[in-house]
Amino acid sequence: MSDELNNPMERLVTARELADQGQYDAALEELVWFYEHALEHDPSLAGVRRSYALADWAVLAEAHPPAAAALEAARERSAARLAAGQGTRDDLLDAVSIDHALDQPARTRDLFLALESTAPALAASCIRVVLPQVIAAGDAELAERLMPNPDDNIRQHADYLMDAFRERRKRFTAAPSIPAEIHNYVQDVNAILDVLAARGRQADVRRLRELAADVIPATTLRREVRAALVPGAPAWFERGVPRRRNERFS
Repeated sequence: MSDELNNPMERLVTARELADQGQYDAALEELVWFYEHALEHDPSLAGVRRSYALADWAVLAEAHPPAAAALEAARERSAARLAAGQGTRDDLLDAVSIDHALDQPARTRDLFLALESTAPALAASCIRVVLPQVIAAGDAELAERLMPNPDDNIRQHADYLMDAFRERRKRFTAAPSIPAEIHNYVQDVNAILDVLAARGRQADVRRLRELAADVIPATTLRREVRAALVPGAPAWFERGVPRRRNERFS
């Protein structure tokens, strides 16, 4: 087989092109190959495999029932191994990623609850990955249990935001990455606050909303985060377009 046929990213791009052309069976073949073989050629594509590639597959599934069936089968293979006590952390991450791509967070919640009984160590090792899906499923009680220290959780999200901010400044690009990162950070923080509000912890909600801004050391960034966290504030992104495309951050 030629190098081109073994190039995972080229095959992912080809899948998108085929889908755009209405060649759904061929697109599905490329997506299945990427899901099953991409990491054999480039282990660094683990994130792409569980995000962009699955997102493409989920979009194809909406138009092409065989793609939906194949994606469901991939998910069930991982879930079956987990149920049989033979699954790994990768199996759980694959199932969670497919649930996320299909916007079915309740399935992740149910899978996690089953694993707590059959494989508690594995379940505990994946709480950080499962928690956003539990929150999305609206299970505030379970989310609160899995989030014993929301302060640390918010600080972790703030660290991610600052890492993205520092990396972006190194690149000197006008692309709207920082507004996107602020949008994501505010969404993550508000998800935590929503859980606490649903559990009647209003004092913690007020305190953590302040903390989420205070822990940002960059002055301009902190100001924008604080404004975005005000209840009812307009979203940083409207239909994927940032509110302040030309804002400079320092």
